[in-house]
Amino acid sequence: MVRIYDVQSAVITILKSDPAQIVVSASGRTSSTGWTNPTLGAWYYFDVPKDGIQDFDCTADEPTGISLPVLTPVSADAAITRDPANYWGKGKPLTGVRIHARTNTIEQKLDGRSELFDPIGEALPLPWPFPWKRLQKLSAPSTGRLADSDNPLGRQLRVYNSGDGLTKDYRPDRYNVELSPSTERIVSVWYG
Repeated sequence: MVRIYDVQSAVITILKSDPAQIVVSASGRTSSTGWTNPTLGAWYYFDVPKDGIQDFDCTADEPTGISLPVLTPVSADAAITRDPANYWGKGKPLTGVRIHARTNTIEQKLDGRSELFDPIGEALPLPWPFPWKRLQKLSAPSTGRLADSDNPLGRQLRVYNSGDGLTKDYRPDRYNVELSPSTERIVSVWYG
């Protein structure tokens, strides 16, 4: 496992569960094609950091065999089963996260900008975590392409209701999200 080339964004999501859980998502780029298994590895500390920020290394497995020297998008997630209000101990909250790559570091503070997700009220999407905010930025309600800055995987996204007519062309660069027409909750997520 080696740090990726750079990190471009980080998002902290707090799950409204008992106990509360934290999901950290990061997107960045590798220095070539063929990198696999991107992960966020939390740092371990002897003493609580004075700034209350949890550090992560964004790493991936280096390519084996032939790869192209092209900056390639990649994303990784980490789930932490700790209450953010008592993350470092009683009365010592988590204040943010810092993601480290080879060429840069990004810091995201835990404040009003952090996403809150209620798995009971929203229905847990698959695959988890699903980029809810990115769905709102589609150019058309039923199908569209995400802006490059909001789409770290560089794939098309097709959102449709169960029973809608679909083309049968195979597109390996397209995610398909099937919604229930009555509840507008995710029924299935697949690619192709």
